Amino acid sequence: MDPLPIRARVAPIAIPSAAQAAAQAIRNAIIARDLRPGERLIEQHWASQLGIGQPTLREALKELEYQGLVTKLPQRGTYVAQLSPTDYRRILEVRIPLEAIAIGQAAAKLTDEIETELAGLVMNMASASKDHFDFQAFHENDVAFHRKIWELAGNEYLSMTLEIVTFRLFVFSVVAEWPHPPDGRAERIAAVETHMGILDGLRTRNSRQARSAFVRHTVQYWNTQFGLDLDLEDIHVFDLSAKSPEIPVFVEPPSYSRIPDA
Repeated sequence: MDPLPIRARVAPIAIPSAAQAAAQAIRNAIIARDLRPGERLIEQHWASQLGIGQPTLREALKELEYQGLVTKLPQRGTYVAQLSPTDYRRILEVRIPLEAIAIGQAAAKLTDEIETELAGLVMNMASASKDHFDFQAFHENDVAFHRKIWELAGNEYLSMTLEIVTFRLFVFSVVAEWPHPPDGRAERIAAVETHMGILDGLRTRNSRQARSAFVRHTVQYWNTQFGLDLDLEDIHVFDLSAKSPEIPVFVEPPSYSRIPDA
């Protein structure tokens, strides 16, 4: 008997390149706060630390620059990005309408299985935010929650755009040093409640209600916890099935008295 074709016998193995592994190591250092916003990355030090050449390190830094986690300044070097409240506001003014599109599309496709998966990610966030805060676990589940919604929406171009726009937001909202930082535990509780509210909107299986819940919860969270002055009237959410901008009908956020038990 002839052997099976290679394609039928062997599944492809995803092996990260040295540059990708280096980018992940530096990304983890930023998330763990071993690298602070505004801190310079000395190429020779990091290449030696990671056991790679400087050309490979520069390739890794290009990936991080694309994600908005580092900034390269001509003749000065590469620095961990540092966002101002104005930067956060501008990012959110772009992110919220785009993600609202994904939310609306995902609500119409939500299954019981994916609903359970999303609820599990929120529970993991709650667990990670207990007394001994595990920021990395909190961050990973936060990102996974949003990526699952983008994936469910089924528009790869929307997913790619949201990845670029939001990744730095997810990282620096917690690791950054804010002029008037929110209370750590209160902010984490608010973040979990916000995700619970977004999930409640998705559970309606109604695109319009899900979008409204997402916008309301997200704006309330950033304004309350980080002192931004986002205005609901300035957040334009478009209904792609209509010829004119949608007039939001907001779902009142639920009131949670505590983080759910993990």
